[in-house]
Amino acid sequence: MGRASILAFLLSLACIGARAAAVPPMQDQAHFGEAVESFSPAPYFVLVTVIDDTMQKSWTGCMPANLLKGAVHFEHGLDYDEAGVSQTREILLAAKDHVYHFSNPRALANIPMDAYGTDDLAQARAYLQAHGTAFLLSDDWDKIDAANKLNRTALACAIIERGLAARMSDGRGETYAEP
Repeated sequence: MGRASILAFLLSLACIGARAAAVPPMQDQAHFGEAVESFSPAPYFVLVTVIDDTMQKSWTGCMPANLLKGAVHFEHGLDYDEAGVSQTREILLAAKDHVYHFSNPRALANIPMDAYGTDDLAQARAYLQAHGTAFLLSDDWDKIDAANKLNRTALACAIIERGLAARMSDGRGETYAEP
């Protein structure tokens, strides 16, 4: 193999690596489905990509599933009856890539795209890298409370990126994990 061939091979590997790094994380379908199906007062978080069709902008991030459900209700003019809830569920579960388009201002207002910043997410990722996630799966509320000094939605996103379900407690709103 000549020097030019080796260089071309290494360049192609670098391009593949760069493309893989640019792909946003995605929540596994089982946890996403569980979040969509839940009507608990302790909502699950979901990791989604929202496309604002009015501004031609996209955002990938985490939010409580109930807010995403509400945005779908507003976007599609669905009632909060059995039929509307069923349609919302179908819409959310049909998008296997978890990408949703919105143009209704009321729907967009229901999506907290400014709940955390990149620094918040970096801190949450670093915290879980240093401390692991086992404490979030336990009943050790002292350690869970300590983690919740971080931005709670960013913490949820870091939990989801590690393949776990993230929830908001129905008490004080702490973020915790489930397998």
